[in-house]
Amino acid sequence: MNRLWTRWIWILGVWAMAVACKAPEAPDFQGVRNMKVDVQGLSGARINGDAVFFNPNDRKITLKNVDVEISVEGKKVKDIAREFDITAEPNSEVTVPIDVTLTLQDLNMNLLSTAMSMLNGEEKKIRYKGKARVKMYGFSFNVPFDYEDDVTISL
Repeated sequence: MNRLWTRWIWILGVWAMAVACKAPEAPDFQGVRNMKVDVQGLSGARINGDAVFFNPNDRKITLKNVDVEISVEGKKVKDIAREFDITAEPNSEVTVPIDVTLTLQDLNMNLLSTAMSMLNGEEKKIRYKGKARVKMYGFSFNVPFDYEDDVTISL
């Protein structure tokens, strides 16, 4: 009889631990903040800002790398892959720096159309699409994101 009770207590304990544990959630991509476009003459532009992720878990996560495809007005202009080792505290935001230099060739634009766009203060749609590699509990997993923003390019 004692052995039966021990077995039931053990099964109940394992069941309670399984119910209490929840699987880790993927961090949410919140968008890009502090985005700046620095026009470098008529030859290109430098885009920088902070990609913001929110960690919804009760444990720390580590952001290992980010692979992102940047598109301007629906045209792919650049692929970026960056390695990081950034720790995100539980239930908090973490920022990842973005710094990209685009040339006229990357933008598929000629000198005249670029000059006209800058003089008119034209808005361009910039899209960031990719994935972030996150590590939690010793396991790594990818988090996809897709974010679009309107940016004014002017001299």
